[in-house]
Amino acid sequence: MRRFLVCALVALAGCRIEHAASGRPPGEPTAVDSLAQIEQDSALIAGVQAALQLHYQRYAARDWRAFRRTFWPGATIGMRGTPPGERSERVWLRTVDEFARRQGEGQGRASVIGERVVHMHVTGYGDVADAWVIAERKAAVRRDSIRMVRGIDAFHLVREGTEWRIVSLTSTPEDPAHRLVLPTRRPARRATTARSGETKSSP
Repeated sequence: MRRFLVCALVALAGCRIEHAASGRPPGEPTAVDSLAQIEQDSALIAGVQAALQLHYQRYAARDWRAFRRTFWPGATIGMRGTPPGERSERVWLRTVDEFARRQGEGQGRASVIGERVVHMHVTGYGDVADAWVIAERKAAVRRDSIRMVRGIDAFHLVREGTEWRIVSLTSTPEDPAHRLVLPTRRPARRATTARSGETKSSP
């Protein structure tokens, strides 16, 4: 028995575990590998980003007819609010038509006079995508009360053909006790001229 254990240890010592380029042992793809590929789909990400930039432009322009076209029919918008006839805030789900109608009638809390996307993170697969957006809005209840509001907009989108539209949007304002931390921007690369006259980039 002792001789068998010694031989087994010697055999294991000579073994080497090989890993694929992804860092996992070679073999069939796993769910983790699939998620990694989702993160690398640049065409999907670009399409979703373009659709959402159009959404924000139309919202800031208060063009409610065009705004509705960035959503699929029956899409929902959810956030904390006070529905008509109620006195306290709660989670309030509305269709995009209901939301646009109330905004168009001036029943929103404040008028948005400017909006900027600070950061957008997109994931997706096939014709389904999710996006978390940090957005800043200049809002005013009155002309003399302009304030900057930052929050998270969480989108779920579906693509039909080449067109991405929103199925649902959930928004929440920034929590003063847990400020949103923006991703660090990479420093810009500056151009330098080599001795041969060719232009090179340096960090």
